[in-house]
Formats: sequence, structure tokens, C-alpha cells
Amino acid sequence: MAVSGGKDSLSLLYVLKKIEKRFPRAGLVAVTVDEGIEGYRDEALEYVEEVTRMLEVPLYKTSFEEAFGKSLSEIVASKQFRSSGLAACSVCGPLRRRAINIAAKRAGATVIATAHTLDDVVQTYFLKTFRGELGTSEIGLRLEGPFIPRVAPFRLTPEREVVFYAYLHNIPFQSQVCPNAATSMRNMIRRFLAEFDERYPGSLFAALRSFEKTTTLGKKMQRVCSYCGEPSSRELCRVCELTQTLIH
Repeated sequence: MAVSGGKDSLSLLYVLKKIEKRFPRAGLVAVTVDEGIEGYRDEALEYVEEVTRMLEVPLYKTSFEEAFGKSLSEIVASKQFRSSGLAACSVCGPLRRRAINIAAKRAGATVIATAHTLDDVVQTYFLKTFRGELGTSEIGLRLEGPFIPRVAPFRLTPEREVVFYAYLHNIPFQSQVCPNAATSMRNMIRRFLAEFDERYPGSLFAALRSFEKTTTLGKKMQRVCSYCGEPSSRELCRVCELTQTLIH
């Protein structure tokens, strides 16, 4: 399971640990990524280590520096990044997903669970719409192919319910918001959807159903990147584009 140190991922780790106890043949491991965000990431990693140790879940760690040769702080401070016009989150997201895959392969995982909530999934569909990428695949449902499949058990659970679960079970988690989040497109969408769903309850569920009627499950996910061989919906995957432009 991919664990960041926030409320969503540590709550899901608690839930999956309870489920694992009922299935002796199953195994649960946690993977975490140190993006290298100065003044922010160290606290989250401490919570990850604390909770995995308490739950007796093996932890596999990797970092942007290990996987790509530079931390996120180093990347965003570079001349190439400053001239790219990109936001830090646009770089961090694809690299983090690739780093999770690297750690999961090292752990021998057969499925990767992520803690994306209903709010996260709907936000991502809106992001894909604005970027012209809607229709590539359904989000949070298991896809088969030349990669470790991913599942999102919280995809139908509103974020506020996960927050309630975390406090109800006294789960320690990092509450500090990433310093890069304020300038992200996702943050604007998050605020809009939160206000809209508060005024019109049930809107997130309705939006999810509408988006999933328009997607084509797995249609474009069978291709692989011509450079690295990882799954991609286009000739050159986003990670290779970023590393070739900003790092190498």
C-alpha cells in the first residue's frame, strides 16, 4: 500500500491491516516516497514509520533522489524548471507515482492500494477534463496489463468520513499542507467542489457516475512508453518527458 503520512493513507492502512488478519495467505506491506520537500516531508515520514511499526507492517522506502537523481526541491530550484512554466505539483505527481511503482516492485507487490477518496477521484476527473485527457481510463478501479494493478478502496468514501475515522481511532497523521499545494490547479478545483457539494449534497457521487459513463476502461493503458517501457497512453510517458527536460 502507498502511504504518505496523511490522514487518508494511514486510515486505509489501519483498515487493510484489519482485513489482512482475516486472510492469512495475504500479505500487506507499505511503500512510501520521500519527494525531498524541505521543511515538510520529514514529519510525514516520521508518522509513516510510527504507524507501520505500531501495526507491524513492513515498510519499503524510496526517494526522488534515489529514483531520479534529484529531490523535488532541487528540481524546482533549477533553471530548467523555472523556464518550463510548470507548477511543482505537475512534476511531483507523475514522479511520485513512478517512484511508488519502483518501491512496490522491490517489495514484490501484486497490487498497489492507494488512499484516494471520493473527493480525490472527482477532482482528478475534472483535472483530466481541463487537460484534455478524459477518457483514458476509469480512476481507482483495478486495471490489468503490463504493470502492477492499482486499487483505491476509499474511492466511494467522502474525505470528511475518512477524517472522522482517523480522529475516532486516534490515528496520528500529518496535518500540515504541502507548501506547493496552494499554487496547484487541483487546489482550485478542490475548493470549488467542496463548496458545491456542501451546498448541493450528493454532487460528488453524481459527478463520479457521470464521468464514469464517459470513460473507456483500459482503452489506452495497454501501450508502453517507447523509452522506459512503462505503461503510457502516449508514445513517450510523462515521467520520461519530465526527466529528460528537467533533470538530465
